[in-house]
Amino acid sequence: MKHLMKLLERDQYIHWHRIKDEDVVRDIFWCHPDAVKLVNAYNLVFLIDSTNKTNRYKLPLLDFVGVTPTGMTFSTDFAYVERERVNNVVWALQRF
Repeated sequence: MKHLMKLLERDQYIHWHRIKDEDVVRDIFWCHPDAVKLVNAYNLVFLIDSTNKTNRYKLPLLDFVGVTPTGMTFSTDFAYVERERVNNVVWALQRF
C-alpha cells in the first residue's frame, strides 16, 4: 500500500484514503489529472457502478464514468471501499 501511495504521488494522481487501526487502509479513492479535465468539460451525466467481491481482497470497487454529448464514455474516478454501506459510498461521492 505504501508503494501504491508513492506511485500515486509520483504520477500526480488526485487521491484520498481513510485508515482504520492506524495502519490498515479502509477506503481509497483516486483520479488521473487528465480525467479532471474531462469531468470539467463534460459534467452533465455520470454513472457510478460497483463491482462486488471480484478482486483478491473482496473489496467493492466503485467506478465513476462520464458521458459526453456524443454518447462516448470515459472513466473518471475509482474507489475501493471497505463495504457497500452508506458511509463508505457517501465518502467516495464527496471525494468525487
